Amino acid sequence: MTQARPSPPPDSVARNRQHVEREYGTEKWPAVERLIEKRSIGEAPGGATLARVHRRVVRDYAYPGDPMAERDVLIAGRRQQMISSLAWGGQERLISDAVVDACTADTDLVIELGCGWGWHILGARIAGGPRDALYVGAEFTEAGRRAAERIAALDPELRFEALAFDYNDPSSLASLGSFRDAVVFSVHSIEQIPRLSPQVPRAIAALAESVRCLHFEPVGWQVSEGNELGSSRAYAEHHDYSRDLLDVLRAEQDAGGLRIDAIECDLIGLNPNNTSTLVRWSAPA
Repeated sequence: MTQARPSPPPDSVARNRQHVEREYGTEKWPAVERLIEKRSIGEAPGGATLARVHRRVVRDYAYPGDPMAERDVLIAGRRQQMISSLAWGGQERLISDAVVDACTADTDLVIELGCGWGWHILGARIAGGPRDALYVGAEFTEAGRRAAERIAALDPELRFEALAFDYNDPSSLASLGSFRDAVVFSVHSIEQIPRLSPQVPRAIAALAESVRCLHFEPVGWQVSEGNELGSSRAYAEHHDYSRDLLDVLRAEQDAGGLRIDAIECDLIGLNPNNTSTLVRWSAPA
């Protein structure tokens, strides 16, 4: 069922498919494609490994220039100054460790929704994710999928698939088939979807016999509005970001389709006004 969307505030962003394609498909991810190519070609023959190129592209993309430059961040609910390399590295490690820790000996699918160029899904593999699982980068933009495939190809042992995926129509997830145990995650990609269809968690839950899902999204204000530290309704409305992720998950929990296991608010924000909250849920076996 299509939900009515309120008009965004004056001077705000109207976030739709066209906006996302322009920002990421036309601008950001083609630039990362060029970085991947540059860092791969610059290696000695045989030296362009996934881990090495991934690390250098992350540095180029996240904090080009001085790694000691300070920036305002929010860490565990407290605003402070931190040097860029520590801030970006801390966020990256938090995500990869959480994904790897969610995996078990039975995990045969690891998938990131809205993976962009593959930074975090491939980072989970590098950080010790299951060796034989299928890794899937589910991404809306063709440029993002191309970039992810290009860098994933540097590891000949990696089983990787770049899947065309749209949060507004998650039916492509069914094309992956069925699995025994899946770990699914998102990193500031559901933020791009102002109103989330309940079909999204249902499609995720249908991926495997056992599913664990992690959302790193700026939804702390949705937990307890009025006590916001690193996110707010006003900021979400101005940028046309997610307004209802937790409402959708709570409704699915009430219907018996999933269980919300934990919500850890405002863990880290490289933009202090748009801080990551970690929402963990699982689907009944």
